[in-house]
Amino acid sequence: MKKSLTLILLLIITSCQENSKKESDKVEAYTISGNLDDKYNGYIYLMYGDVIDSSRVKDRTFKFQGKVDDTVSASLSLKRGKGEADFYIENSKIILQTAIKKIPDSSGNSDQYLQIKDIQGSYSERIREDYSLFYQTNKNKDSFPNLLYKKLSVLIEGNRSHPFSGGILAGNAVMNPIFSQKQLIDLYSKLDTTRMEKSDLSLIKRAIVNLSPFGVGKPFLDFKLPDQENNQVDINSTYTAYTLVDFWASWCVPCRKTNPKLVRLKKELKNNDFEIVSISIDENKERWLKAIEKDSLYWTNLIDQNLNIYKELGIVAIPYSFLIDQNGRIIKINPNTSDIRRIVKEKASR
Repeated sequence: MKKSLTLILLLIITSCQENSKKESDKVEAYTISGNLDDKYNGYIYLMYGDVIDSSRVKDRTFKFQGKVDDTVSASLSLKRGKGEADFYIENSKIILQTAIKKIPDSSGNSDQYLQIKDIQGSYSERIREDYSLFYQTNKNKDSFPNLLYKKLSVLIEGNRSHPFSGGILAGNAVMNPIFSQKQLIDLYSKLDTTRMEKSDLSLIKRAIVNLSPFGVGKPFLDFKLPDQENNQVDINSTYTAYTLVDFWASWCVPCRKTNPKLVRLKKELKNNDFEIVSISIDENKERWLKAIEKDSLYWTNLIDQNLNIYKELGIVAIPYSFLIDQNGRIIKINPNTSDIRRIVKEKASR
């Protein structure tokens, strides 16, 4: 009897110790420990919501501490008030590997930007990596739209208040619109909208409204726009077997980074009945013309200075593009160069 009582007592003590240990392991604040690949003696700024914090880099390391009520979108930067390296903060011990990247500006000088190369100790990073792996594994499958819908359903239901859920849904709704209006509304209804970024919610709502008119398989918009010589060009006159209609602007950094890839793709597919039509939303025509020359965009270039076509198509961010067939129907929205290469060459091999 005494042995039984002793055993029960030991079990109770052990259980209490384990529960106490679990409670002590809970993290109620965040610690961000950063390592920098490059020599730098200035400050690094952390920004989220109304918070702006700073940390002096010492021996290529920096550190931030604080507390958040829930996971929030944040940014690190070498300049106060200017977001550069985005990530998510949660109450955990987060370790960042960072570097400084130099990017030439329009005047020929170089500007420094902070970039995050690796994140450890973050639940947010784990769900981002899981989604990224899913996307890369399945993006070229014919069943991808259905697989993506199921994946986002599970992801959002398990992370209703996480800003990544709203951000990834907004990205797919705007930049990769393959869902039906019903599916998009269903996914939107799963979000805890009180915790989402207002900009993400706005994009999703706009995508729901604008989803039906110009989806894959539907006729592209008929319009005319001026070229460099101010000649009115009918978009229907530009169609070949495959025509990429690409919306961009001289001031859009991602657009300017994409242009060299399009130039190379155009040369590669020169014998495959593939054309490009670039439509700028620049207000300044001179800057547009200089950018065309500098980026060697030697194909049809049009300008939509008043954003009339841009708005009618429901575009909310650039770069944004449509792959059109010879009959003016939309084959794919926002295809990357690999998508275009695959689609064009598959057709040519038949």
